Amino acid sequence: MTAKKPAPKTTRKVATQPPFNLATIFPTNVLSRDWEGREELNHDLKASIWRDRANDPDGLYRSNLAGTWHSQDGIFDRLDGGTMLRDMFGNAFSEWGGVHGLKDETVSLRMSAWAMVYSDRGYATVHTHPNCHVSGVYYVDDTSAVKKQTMATGVAVRSGDIEFLDTRRGGEHQLPFMNLNPSAVMSFKAGRMIVFPSALPHFVHPIVGPGERIAIACNCSFIPSK
Repeated sequence: MTAKKPAPKTTRKVATQPPFNLATIFPTNVLSRDWEGREELNHDLKASIWRDRANDPDGLYRSNLAGTWHSQDGIFDRLDGGTMLRDMFGNAFSEWGGVHGLKDETVSLRMSAWAMVYSDRGYATVHTHPNCHVSGVYYVDDTSAVKKQTMATGVAVRSGDIEFLDTRRGGEHQLPFMNLNPSAVMSFKAGRMIVFPSALPHFVHPIVGPGERIAIACNCSFIPSK
């Protein structure tokens, strides 16, 4: 009986594959602007906010805690310089809408604003702004002590900074060498305005030490024109 010869070995060539394509989907558009030459406006706004707080020392409780005062809504109508600030917010909201293809002639803007005064240990918990499309914050005063804090993650932030959280899940699988659940920190300064989607979770880091961080926040809904 003749033994069978083993079949000759063949080498299979693996076709060279093209590289993976990286698609960055679901971007979050946040606008910021440092308004120049607004020192006089900020002085008037600050005096008006102090007057508003004196008339209503208890204010409102929403996401604010500890050493934080939250005014009643409708602050534009109670501010010296409120008309100018309303126009500044309107300009910013229109620009944010334009990034998403919105045309000014197709909508009107419905805005609601309030003031926030943060003093020592004052902060705002994680929150969103429901029932509107876009929100913004304008910083009137930044006299609070600029003190850096190191969070448990090792990230250094200034007291009073605003931090935005990624709405996608991933933190439960966080690894020290991979940024799976990122956040974004933006610093405040007098005259700076930040505009962001209302559904984007955010919070304000506690103020530490003397001074105040005074800001005016505003919500905006786009109303289709008839």
